[in-house]
Amino acid sequence: MNFSLRSKLFLLVGFAISLAAVPIILFSRARLLESGMEREREAFVNTVMLVEDSLSVRYLNLLTSEVESVLQSKRDLRQYATMMRDMLLLERDAQARFSLERWKKVLDAEGLHLAFYDVEGRAVLSGKTTDLLMEDGRQDFKGQSMRSMLEPRESLSDGQFAVVRVPGGSGQELPVLVCFMPVKNRGTLVLAAPVADAEESRAQLERRMVLGIQERLDSLELSRGASISVVSSDGRVLAGKGTHMSLSSLPADVLERVRKGEALEGSTEGGENPVLYRLAYFKAMDWYVAASIPMSSITAPAEQLARHLFAVAAALLGASLLIMLVLTMRIIAPLRLLTVRAREIAREDFSSERGVGFADDIVDDLPVDRKDEVGQLAGAFAHMVKALDENIRRLVDTLAVRQRMQGELNAARDIQMGILPPPDGAPKSLGYAAAAFLEPAKEVGGDLYDFFTAPDGRQAVVIGDVSDKGVSAALFMSMTVTLVRYALAEGLSCPEAMLRINERLAENNPTCMFVTLFIGLFDPETGRLDYASGAHCPPFIVSPDPKVPVRALTETSGPLVGAMQGVDYEACRASLAPGEYCLLYTDGVSEAMNEKLELFGENRIAETLDKLRGASPDEVLHGVMQEVKKHRGSAPQSDDITMLCFRRAAQ
Repeated sequence: MNFSLRSKLFLLVGFAISLAAVPIILFSRARLLESGMEREREAFVNTVMLVEDSLSVRYLNLLTSEVESVLQSKRDLRQYATMMRDMLLLERDAQARFSLERWKKVLDAEGLHLAFYDVEGRAVLSGKTTDLLMEDGRQDFKGQSMRSMLEPRESLSDGQFAVVRVPGGSGQELPVLVCFMPVKNRGTLVLAAPVADAEESRAQLERRMVLGIQERLDSLELSRGASISVVSSDGRVLAGKGTHMSLSSLPADVLERVRKGEALEGSTEGGENPVLYRLAYFKAMDWYVAASIPMSSITAPAEQLARHLFAVAAALLGASLLIMLVLTMRIIAPLRLLTVRAREIAREDFSSERGVGFADDIVDDLPVDRKDEVGQLAGAFAHMVKALDENIRRLVDTLAVRQRMQGELNAARDIQMGILPPPDGAPKSLGYAAAAFLEPAKEVGGDLYDFFTAPDGRQAVVIGDVSDKGVSAALFMSMTVTLVRYALAEGLSCPEAMLRINERLAENNPTCMFVTLFIGLFDPETGRLDYASGAHCPPFIVSPDPKVPVRALTETSGPLVGAMQGVDYEACRASLAPGEYCLLYTDGVSEAMNEKLELFGENRIAETLDKLRGASPDEVLHGVMQEVKKHRGSAPQSDDITMLCFRRAAQ
């Protein structure tokens, strides 16, 4: 027959009471009196401690409520600021100003204050309160200048907060919670909300605690003549029940000991009306808890019981206590085992080898076969431990795979960048200067560039864009760079090199990958550029003379490289006058898109180059890249960006 844990405890208590009620004539009157007085004393002390604990709990709950109110204010301000920031990033200046004014009207109705400052710290939209907040010299509670928080900080994408005091209508300074939300390339949003004053909050907290503790005291039933009081440090009785005990009647050293955290208990035995008292100090509010009860109220129940009972059976009571102890230990033992195993899980290092596969050791010897609530609890605990072990195992495996893949990608990137020459590693030659730039969209990319001196002394310039991205594109790119170097090293012309590279790449190309490729041989002395373009983006030639327009080399030699065999490529030719430079680039520049999906385009490239006529190759690359990033805004980079620029020296 199975019994629940509740039934077992009920039977246990009933058995103990039955044993205690057996012939009580064995107990002496003095022993019973002492026991009764002790129980009454403990009941009195427990009642006082209950009031003390209630005071602490109420203080903690009220304090938590105040903290939660401030946190909620911060969450509300951050939510409003985030919505307005996203709106500003999507709208133009005029529309954004109109939207901010509408937001300001809505927030004013809710008691919130809105302002917007541009990147130079000038007020675009503000109000009386925000002007007070941002006036020169205003500092927050931490001593930080409010104006300094308008400085652009990209790392604070979720905004930052400050609490500052501003003059109120009654002449007093009121605390205000301020949220600073940076808007990229636009400025800073400032939202402010008043918060409760610390002194006023403490006064409200004291009043609420006094009301709560008074309700608690009113619900207690005290013995005749007993009293419990909550007294302030200046002697005011804040809450109480019964005849209040005066602190002035106590010695100063007693109060000093209580203030140090010592709860004092004592009695005034020997006096006319002896009482039992207890003193405690609540440091958070500088309050005392004072309680007293007449000794006659403590001894009366025991004396009354002693008059009806003459003795107590000590042996039977001892037996009942022993049986209760044994049975309780048998019931509590499984729960203690569960507690020990739970602590073992808390101490487990899941990052070690022992951290995976710990379930068997934890669930071993658990009482899962029991039919009562303890067995059900043990079974649920064992199931939880096994599920946790399995989830940790999966997580460890997943993290290992991810770390291995990330390591391989990083190694692939290092290898890929090692194949290409350094961006400033162009051959040094009189009358010639060159520089390159490459920024992959992922860890590894498919763009390529190269510059070196050909066997006949001309300067080779190469740029290309593989059709795919990632590891496969990086491998195809490395093959292309190698083939270009070997072809030009054998003295082949640009179209001949293009033809050979196309044949080699197309021989075994099951995935039909291809590359747009530009191969050029430049003579710095004559300015002649012989090249072949396999469907690559048209280069631009720029003269230092502003009267000469920027021109594009739109002539192509043939189709994409590597797509099919048997394709011929024609030779192309151009000439660079002294001081002119040529910009080669991939479609990651011309097809860079902003948030509105607008392409950067070749026209913008030409307009940018028109402003960089006298710049060096490195300055040209950085100038173009700066314009691309400005056009792209917050939109992500969708393709690899590669550029190569070379210049013929002025005579």
